[in-house]
Amino acid sequence: MPKVIREGCFAQVGDLIREGWSYETRSIAPPYMYGVVIEAIPRSPEAYTAEQIAKAPIHTVIVLCTTGELIRRYSVHIEVIAEGGSP
Repeated sequence: MPKVIREGCFAQVGDLIREGWSYETRSIAPPYMYGVVIEAIPRSPEAYTAEQIAKAPIHTVIVLCTTGELIRRYSVHIEVIAEGGSP
């Protein structure tokens, strides 16, 4: 099982992520979906305070999944398991 190296709210383009949000437990849990971040959408200073942005700068991400699908997820629903460019 890959180790989480960063929370999704700090995801960057090229990062390998896993996603498996459970609405019952309100946490990330199996079964997981894996993918690569192709776009990281930051929080807007018009809607969030500077403190909120510093705590969680990325709002949503677009991910190319291993299934070939493009999906959009809230950053709090993903975990970064490898940085972009890492083997």
